[in-house]
Amino acid sequence: MEQHDYIVLLEKFFKKEASSEERRILIEWIRKPGIRDEFNSLCEQMWKEAAVEIDKTVEEEMWNHLQRNLDEPKILYPKKRRWQPIIYKVAATILLPVCLGLATYFGVGHINKVSQDPFMVAVDYGQKANLTLPDGTKVWLNSATHLSYDAEYNKSDRKIYLDGEAYFEVAKNKDKRFIVCCNDLEIEALGTTFDVKGYGDDLSVTTLLAEGSVRVSNKTNTTLLKPGEKVEYHKNKQTFTKSPISDLREIDFWRNNMLIFNSASLAEIATTLERMYGVKVVFDSEKLKNVPFSGTIRNSSLHNVFYIISLTYPLTYKLEGDTVKIGSSIN
Repeated sequence: MEQHDYIVLLEKFFKKEASSEERRILIEWIRKPGIRDEFNSLCEQMWKEAAVEIDKTVEEEMWNHLQRNLDEPKILYPKKRRWQPIIYKVAATILLPVCLGLATYFGVGHINKVSQDPFMVAVDYGQKANLTLPDGTKVWLNSATHLSYDAEYNKSDRKIYLDGEAYFEVAKNKDKRFIVCCNDLEIEALGTTFDVKGYGDDLSVTTLLAEGSVRVSNKTNTTLLKPGEKVEYHKNKQTFTKSPISDLREIDFWRNNMLIFNSASLAEIATTLERMYGVKVVFDSEKLKNVPFSGTIRNSSLHNVFYIISLTYPLTYKLEGDTVKIGSSIN
């Protein structure tokens, strides 16, 4: 697709006219490695083409909305009177293309309730974020993750759309279902603490339950989880595998800057590290990709991660720019 096509998709999203497929295309584009500069340039272009000056009251309301929904102050830069610099500085860390001043560009007009507009947050590679949804549910987002919800959220039910990994502390409300739509699944919870990992390019979606109960279902099957259990949904076979969680730290290890691997291949580990550190991992041979590793690593640095892995297998690693080259020290 050309850049103009993505402008059209953004416009449809703002107008609440984007279909689920168009939403998926837009999110996949934003999550591509290296797209941040292009995305920021596109937002700047759209802003410059906007002829309407933002009303100061609306600007203040939008700022307050961001403050309410993003719990990490470091994500937001110091407040300024002009909205434009704030938009792009926020976008540089967690791409936040919805509910901002661009509403005037799309003819939405002066908004009285910003929280009623569509909302999408995209966390860049190597970053994390957390936010509070309008119903009080707290969400932590892992690297390369995208979350969105539309204007119907918290009316008849509470439905969000996830591509990536997120940890939820769901606000209790027995009258309104809380549903996470991730790939082909719906994960329904009430007063629950759980984690969902379902990146679009992964072969599976994993749900881990800490408290409460969740119902995980696709079009044909449903499975229930109790605390301390996890279920893996295999996309290709469309089947579920439920099992106990052997180490409860696994539920939210990434929130505590830890990596836990259980017989994971170096190829699987490389995918995780690419998302968390914003790098590209390349292997000298296909054989290396299948080497298994089990262990817990506190991921203080990329060098530390590879150093610990190298203690169990004779591999070599070299960082060149944003590329990590993996080889073997065995001749």
